[in-house]
Amino acid sequence: MHFLPEPALEGLTYWQGESMSRLIKGLVIFLILVGALLVGLVLAAETTWFSHFVARQASARFDRQVTIGGPFEIDWSLHPRVRVPSLTIANVPWAGEKPLAEIATTDLLLDLTGLLRGRLAVDDLSLSQPRLTLVRAENGRSNWQELTEKRGPGGPSAVTLDKVRVRDGHIDFQDATQTLALNLAVQTTPTETGAERLHLVGTGTRRGRPFEFDLRGGPLLAVTDPSRPYPVAGTLQAGKTMLKGEGTLLRPAAPASGTFEVVLQGPNPAELHDLLGLTLPDLPPYQLQGHLTFEKDIWRFQKFSGTVGDSDLAGDLVIRPGKPLILETELTSRRLDLDDLLPALGAAPATGKGETASAEQKQKARTEKQDKDALPKARPDRSRLEGVEAWVRFRGERVNAPRKIPLERVSFTLNLKDGVLRFEPLTFGVGGGKINSQLTLDVRKQPVQGKVEARMQDVDLGNLLTDFGVPGGGFGTIRAKLDTRFAGESVKQAFASTDGSLLLYMTSGQVNAVLVSLAGLDAGQALIERFFGSGETKIECAFTHVKANDGLAK
Repeated sequence: MHFLPEPALEGLTYWQGESMSRLIKGLVIFLILVGALLVGLVLAAETTWFSHFVARQASARFDRQVTIGGPFEIDWSLHPRVRVPSLTIANVPWAGEKPLAEIATTDLLLDLTGLLRGRLAVDDLSLSQPRLTLVRAENGRSNWQELTEKRGPGGPSAVTLDKVRVRDGHIDFQDATQTLALNLAVQTTPTETGAERLHLVGTGTRRGRPFEFDLRGGPLLAVTDPSRPYPVAGTLQAGKTMLKGEGTLLRPAAPASGTFEVVLQGPNPAELHDLLGLTLPDLPPYQLQGHLTFEKDIWRFQKFSGTVGDSDLAGDLVIRPGKPLILETELTSRRLDLDDLLPALGAAPATGKGETASAEQKQKARTEKQDKDALPKARPDRSRLEGVEAWVRFRGERVNAPRKIPLERVSFTLNLKDGVLRFEPLTFGVGGGKINSQLTLDVRKQPVQGKVEARMQDVDLGNLLTDFGVPGGGFGTIRAKLDTRFAGESVKQAFASTDGSLLLYMTSGQVNAVLVSLAGLDAGQALIERFFGSGETKIECAFTHVKANDGLAK
């Protein structure tokens, strides 16, 4: 049964057939045009015109000259391989004449199947002989900052990278904010799993002090991954000072935190000032190992242990970079060799058989031996204390002192702030008693201004003399009070300018010139015979009051 008349039905059928024929012809023409366009694009993509077109677009996007040295080479498929000839990205005018980046050749393996989902996948990116010149000015401005911040219309494309390889790369890095210069050779090396590990080898200078390093990391792409720690291991060496570590960084391109197991060793901790910006005293050769972490710009060297000279040392150190640089540390030593502290006073440590000293300190000891001056005359390096605040607590449980002076323990708390160094308190255990003292040094003034206040309590004279070979027994108890001020750039100058007094007294004792003579203390024998005669003399009390004025004591 038909609802339309027979002639109308025949007309509709004819119209439908004609329309279908036109549609098919249109699709064929469209496909031919698309095919011709694709063929044209394929042919154009491998022309110099197209590479120059891409370079012009990139130049406009990043507002600096981008140059491509010739046409692309493309092996067409759904996974085409593209080779880009020499690529150059110009530098900003203030950063020098060298280009920001130069790449000899770039090879890409693309996956076009993701284009329907709006994504372009790069399965393999290989950079041959890339050269980067990176500069950061004193105001913190960098020559790559504008490049990474530039965005073209529509924002960045959705591009994913699977693997990056670098062959014979080089980075020249200059950072005026840290007085730091780096010259790096960059390479990626394949692992057993096929992943590429980053390898950096190079040299550099920090505040004019040269160093070299060898670092190995994980895959290059993982450098920008904020979700997982990036493995890093290697060494940094400046002369005979070496830092060796292994650990992880979070976002190493702009590190937010890190944790490492490190070993630090060298001839003198003071040499770390130029290299790492740490203010440490002159001391003998050292080797320390511990757990190093940093987070939110706070560095912690925790549970470290090792040796400094012939002394052992353990503790924790906290570093807060900035202005001022803040150091906080607690240190302990079970065996403190007191001569290891002499370099901090401008003198050389002991250099005899079995003693630990650097080559420079041994040379200094030979020079001092020929010098007629008894006191150190080395001047302090004020630059180490500029812009630094420090809090140090130290405890030495057992002390090996020169001439067998019976120091039983040493402890002090050091505070450095605004150029004023304070030891409050500085305590010694000696001869069964103790010495409590306070030392203040104002390094802001020239010469350095100093003040010492000390109290000696219940020190057994017999205990002291026993270590000099004098038999003990009943030599009396000593107490003393010292109050003095001085000014000088060295220990020698400080003593030469001393103003103050020393009050020393002894009760319930005896002296014996014969025993003192047996100990070989000729000066002591002469003094005792002068006042007490040649035999044994019992003493109810004895005291002396010494006053010093401008380095002359009476």
